[in-house]
Amino acid sequence: MRARTVIWRGARLGVFIGAWPAGTVGVLCLVAAFVFLTGGLYGTAWELTTAGAYAVLASMAVGVALGTATGLALAVAPRGLLARAPLRGLLAALTAGLPVAALHVAFLTTDGYTLASYPLSTHFVDWAVILTIALVAAARSGEIAGYGTDGTTNGARADTGSAQAEAEGGADTAH
Repeated sequence: MRARTVIWRGARLGVFIGAWPAGTVGVLCLVAAFVFLTGGLYGTAWELTTAGAYAVLASMAVGVALGTATGLALAVAPRGLLARAPLRGLLAALTAGLPVAALHVAFLTTDGYTLASYPLSTHFVDWAVILTIALVAAARSGEIAGYGTDGTTNGARADTGSAQAEAEGGADTAH
């Protein structure tokens, strides 16, 4: 499997990772902007629309960066590690989850604040999001690395990808 294909699949995962928070934040900002617009507060409505657009773009950028990094990590990982689903999933989860966790801690501890300065609910929601990102990356790691459940990677013989699967796996063609 070519590294470019694995990285591209990782970037597609990143679009998925970035799309759900981008959509949520975008819709919430647009609803709030509409409320302020109908109340006559045009400046606040414009600021909310702009902030929503920035949040959507940033969420998508972070998602694509995380997905691309996950694809890159899976592309350069040894084949023996990729063949084992738990290790492959752990690699993908750590590659996607650790940067988000580090950014979370860095953002919350700036300007003299500590993690104890924030309510427990903030940490619960943030860590739930980080774990969701890591689990989605782990669940999709087989698909990204090319060890998915489609017929071309499970050794099927009668589909259009059989020649490629047999060439990569070195399987005999005894039909």
